[in-house]
Amino acid sequence: MRSIPNLLNRVISEDFHFPLVKGDKNTLRLIEEKENLSVDIKLKNADNFSCFSFDKDKLSGADAVFPFFNSSINGLCTKNDYILVYQNGNQVYVFLIELKSKNSTGYLKQLRAGKLFFQFVIDRIRLCQSDLSDLNKDNLHYKGILFRIDRITPEKGITRHKKLEFNKNIDLDVCIQNYNNIYYLSQFV
Repeated sequence: MRSIPNLLNRVISEDFHFPLVKGDKNTLRLIEEKENLSVDIKLKNADNFSCFSFDKDKLSGADAVFPFFNSSINGLCTKNDYILVYQNGNQVYVFLIELKSKNSTGYLKQLRAGKLFFQFVIDRIRLCQSDLSDLNKDNLHYKGILFRIDRITPEKGITRHKKLEFNKNIDLDVCIQNYNNIYYLSQFV
């Protein structure tokens, strides 16, 4: 199977890419700008991932990704903060990430909207790239991740050996974690 992350890095405009931390080619820092919060995710191999964000207010308004929708209709332009795509062999993991401060309401709708949008992107690529026929529901795994501020002080020092649990939802498994820890991508796979 061809590298889906590399394909996404070529297809999606660079304005939407989210780069690695300067000087550290194995760390991705995701930022929640309103509250100045961030979370670091350590990558084993930076060559087999792609990270992008369609939640870019600076691109001419909060609904810049959906200029054809009437943004006054509540929830129509909903999107999640980041999409992180990681490939391990023939398995492609799509992490739909939402960063929240104190109010974590609405995150599941945002994650589901991110899944629908990513499926749209893959379907558009399939129109132009016929060699994506081997990418199907058996090797494409969607996982939602919510990072939030917890009222309880989070446990420090989570290690790469501790697998994180996902809550099973009807159409999307979701893992809820706190800021102030360093996470390893392998914990979410």
